[in-house]
Amino acid sequence: MKAEDTLSKIEQNITAIRKQKGLTSNELGYVCDIDKSALIHIEKGRINVTIKTLHKIASVLDVEIIEFLK
Repeated sequence: MKAEDTLSKIEQNITAIRKQKGLTSNELGYVCDIDKSALIHIEKGRINVTIKTLHKIASVLDVEIIEFLK
């Protein structure tokens, strides 16, 4: 799997889980202390997200990081 494919999978899953939890990008960004524009870039696969940031997002969404890769 290419890095671009992995980023795409992560962004799709973050977005899907966020929506399942009924959160907007603004709300998730606020709770995670991540700038809304940075979160949008993560969800669109435009930036290389760090494990630390993935951990923050996963904690707020109450999932394991591995869920972002499925």
